[in-house]
Amino acid sequence: MRPPLLTRLRAYITEVQTRRLRVQLAAATDRNRRLDGQLALLQAANESAYRELAAATGGARFDQAQPFGTWPTGKADAP
Repeated sequence: MRPPLLTRLRAYITEVQTRRLRVQLAAATDRNRRLDGQLALLQAANESAYRELAAATGGARFDQAQPFGTWPTGKADAP
């Protein structure tokens, strides 16, 4: 049988650890909530910019005369 002092000490240590972990969990949950909000704003901005760019340029398309895997001729980004 354990002495009562050790039982109380062990219970106290467990309670302190539980409280510390609850505080850490609350902080992580709050951080995740803020990051989710920021991600939603950035995603909306990204999608908006993509729509604007697609409207201005006609969107992504393939050049039928350009074989896949080759650099376009006469373009500034060609090596």
